[in-house]
Amino acid sequence: AILFQMALIPFTMSRYTIATFSKSKLNKYLPLDKALRIHIHLGYTMVTIVFAATIVFFVFFGLSCAEGEEAFCDKFTSEIMITGYCILGCLLLMAGTAFFRHSIPYELFYGVHFLFFAMYVLAIAHTLDIAQRSGKKDRSQTFKWFAVPLLYYICDYVTMWFNQR
Repeated sequence: AILFQMALIPFTMSRYTIATFSKSKLNKYLPLDKALRIHIHLGYTMVTIVFAATIVFFVFFGLSCAEGEEAFCDKFTSEIMITGYCILGCLLLMAGTAFFRHSIPYELFYGVHFLFFAMYVLAIAHTLDIAQRSGKKDRSQTFKWFAVPLLYYICDYVTMWFNQR
């Protein structure tokens, strides 16, 4: 579910495309006027799922660690968990500024939201841990989920920038 939302969010941020297609007949079939609401919903849902997954992870591994299972205790400081902490931190920071967007400077809200690039990089790093690099597990699916939508967003942003000049 998280990867699916990470694949959809860049499309809801593609402002140039949304503005262009809103003027066409395509707007009759796609809810382009609701792209911002869809973006907000996807963002808060993703934060909720990641936060809930982190809590479940802490409970499960914490209970196992408390019972003396050293392998579970080591998971809390593993490479994959550290990137998970960073992903959660980025998401909470973006969600916090989004929640308070009407009471903080817009520039702060907008600037913090560019952390989504860091979050996507961290999501890739999250799957490229030692188990992936050593060939024990294949976790490289993350990049496959959002590479095209993220590239599309970047192209849309660059197109918007050049058309405003």
